[in-house]
This record gives sequence, structure tokens and C-alpha cells, in this order.
Amino acid sequence: MKRQQLIDLLDSEIIDFKEMVGKCSVVPSSIPILWFGNIEDYFHSDLKIITVSLNPSDIEFKSSKSSEPATALRFPDYNGTSISLFDSLNKYFSFNPYNAWFKASFGAVLGSFEASHDGKLKNAALHTDIGSPYATSPTWTGLSTSERTILESKGSRSWHRLVQILEPDIILFSASKNYEKKILFPQVKGWDFIDVKAKSPLLKGNFLISEEKTSTVLFQVQGRKPFLKTSKEEKMKFSKHVDK
Repeated sequence: MKRQQLIDLLDSEIIDFKEMVGKCSVVPSSIPILWFGNIEDYFHSDLKIITVSLNPSDIEFKSSKSSEPATALRFPDYNGTSISLFDSLNKYFSFNPYNAWFKASFGAVLGSFEASHDGKLKNAALHTDIGSPYATSPTWTGLSTSERTILESKGSRSWHRLVQILEPDIILFSASKNYEKKILFPQVKGWDFIDVKAKSPLLKGNFLISEEKTSTVLFQVQGRKPFLKTSKEEKMKFSKHVDK
């Protein structure tokens, strides 16, 4: 496992995060979340899958919408060091995860690949955010254009560095229209459009993560949650759209 590369990335991220606290609606008493899930199990999986959204929810740090944010709610072991952040992110799905969002958003799609975020299926998937690893209040769509631009200038760099380390086989991404253009890796060819009997088609594309690695991206415009407007039956067929 590429532990030291990940620790170095987290070291850099903690420094950037401290500079951003109190700016761009970043939630106080929060932490940078570069990934959710057990990265060691991910690297031992036969099929390496990451899911992608825009930025973490402020609910990750609140027991209710009106409560004050607290790191200890879901990340009790974090003490400000990169080692404790690494361990805290790895333990996320074994300690009080926000399953009401994760399972509803990605459960069926991941199940198609015999994968899950919580490690209960054959392949352990990780969740990442391409916009920013920082939770904000309001959420991403409620931020001003200038706030999103500032956050993305740092978040996009971190996400692309992380993906180069992770070298996923499959990237499952669902967000607003045109957000697939946020993926800056070289694309092998144009998108394939797949009919999944929903308002928006499923887009499939291949991207060069490195000279040695090509990842397949499945992207779909979302509703309130990723892949929301696609039926469970169709989600369970997603693996059939990926070249073996």
C-alpha cells in the first residue's frame, strides 16, 4: 500500500485546511476529508473502485442540523496529525457513518460490482470529493461562485493527486450537469452514452491516470442524491457497461 504517499498528501492538506478555516463557509471544528473508507482494504480488493461527489456534508460534524459542529462525532481519534487523520478516515465506516446518504446514493451501484463502502462485500470502495475535501455550510450549491472557485483551486489538485495514488479501475461519479468536465486527466476518447431508462443517460469514458493506468468513469447527472433518478434495477446492471 502507498502509505507514505498518502501521509505526505494529508500533511499538505492539513496545512491548506488550517489556512481555510473561517473562509469560504468552511465548517468550523471540522477536518479535511480526502477519502471515506478503509484504504488498506481498498488496495487489497480485486476491483478498485472510488465514488465521487463534490464536497463533504456538514452533517458529518453535526448530530442534527441545528447542533454545533464537532470533530469527535465521527472522527474521535483525530488529534491534528496526518497519522491520526489517516486512521480516522480509514475507520469512518466502522464508526458512526452517515449511512442515510451513502447507502441511498451508492449502495445499489456499488453492489453491481460486488463492492461496498463498509467492506461487507468482496471489494472495498472509497468515497472522494472532487470539488473540495472540506465540509461547508451552506452546501456546495449554496456557495457563491467565488467561494467555489477558491475551494476548487485547492480541492481539484488534491483530488487528482489522490486518484493518481489510488489508481482506481472504476470511478463512479454523479453530480450536476457538466461536472464530468472537472476530471482533468487525459481522456482516451469521447464519452459513450448509455440508456439506463432515466432522464439522464449514463456516460462512460476512459481516462489516463498515469502512463500505466487507465480508469473507467461512469458519470450521470444527479437529482438530490447521486444516481437518484435511476432505478435500482438499472443500477444493478452498471457493471455490465464496463469492459472486462
